[in-house]
Amino acid sequence: MKGRLALFNTMSGRKEPFLPRDPPHVKMFVCGPTVQSQAHLGHARTYIFYDALARYLGYLGYDVFYLMNITDIDETITRAARKAGEDPLGYSERMTASFLDDLKLLNVATVTHFEPVSRHVGEMIAQVESLLDRGFAYEAGGWVYYDTTKFRRWGRLSHQSKQDLTLRPLELSPRKRSLNDFALWRPETLVAGRWRSPWGQGSPGWHIQDTAVTIPILGPQYDIHGGAYDLVYPHHEAEIAQGETLTGARPMVRYWVHAGLLHMEGQKMSKSLGNIVAIRDALRFCTADELRFCFLSIHYRKEADLSGFVAARRRLAALRKVAKRFGGPDGGDEQPLARFERALNDDFDSPRALDWVEATLKAAAKAGDQEKAKDLAWSTVRAMRILGVDLLGSS
Repeated sequence: MKGRLALFNTMSGRKEPFLPRDPPHVKMFVCGPTVQSQAHLGHARTYIFYDALARYLGYLGYDVFYLMNITDIDETITRAARKAGEDPLGYSERMTASFLDDLKLLNVATVTHFEPVSRHVGEMIAQVESLLDRGFAYEAGGWVYYDTTKFRRWGRLSHQSKQDLTLRPLELSPRKRSLNDFALWRPETLVAGRWRSPWGQGSPGWHIQDTAVTIPILGPQYDIHGGAYDLVYPHHEAEIAQGETLTGARPMVRYWVHAGLLHMEGQKMSKSLGNIVAIRDALRFCTADELRFCFLSIHYRKEADLSGFVAARRRLAALRKVAKRFGGPDGGDEQPLARFERALNDDFDSPRALDWVEATLKAAAKAGDQEKAKDLAWSTVRAMRILGVDLLGSS
């Protein structure tokens, strides 16, 4: 393996050396979108980061199995489908195809497997039954809730005390035993005729959908779980509670790696706030490389906005001008990427890695030796390809 990668683990609150369970194999799961509408730039920022991380893990010599779920069962999907006069599952299938097209346009190419959660409703019902049998869930009028008071580690990922958690109640309902209990099964028909369960016809809760996908495909334990920071609580807390209760394996995930949100005019970009810019709309005015370069210019754990996009676009154009001048398609001698690797090995510090690219291209422009300039420029082309950006592409 090249270098020693360290990643910030949300669970421990610090950077940790990356040591997968079964090297060189790496199992990575990232929460996919809820497909009630077109994917937006907030999604782009998240999935570009995890694509770049997977590319770099591959460069380091790891064999990455990258799983992403598609949430195609949700109240918002059913509402959108009814408004469009479509069947919810047919509507979500169409939106899923659109999302996958968007990822191709963004050159997000590392996902090994996409899995719609609707394929796993039988597994969800079986897992809910198991949680009931183990005494970690209870039924209340056709609803089934996870009893968070039974899980001692509830709140550990989000670093919240029991007192903190009482101030953040979930799904207010008089049926619940505790404010923080969450629904595993709902007596709500989101798709006509679906789904029959021991508690009557209804639909699965949100959190159980991910566990029903990851356990059969990745097993009880895996290396990396990703998603935006707003999923830490309660979604990822709930996944831990469900998964570790069901399998008895702990920890379910070795590294919780969360990405910062994308903001628009000071607010999180989200469908619920209505301040979104669809990916395909954005790509009418810029290229996928420009978007990727802009997002990689900001550390993945920081909140981001689009205020620096114009400057990032100009910076990429300037870098390409030098790269094309000296680093043509015939390439040059292999140059070490030690500083580039050091930056990325330090919690994937892509801004510092881009600074190295810029400094190296400046050195190429000033080099008196044409062959040395060519070698330096070609090293930056190779480095940027690791991140999914083509320095020899169009400006």
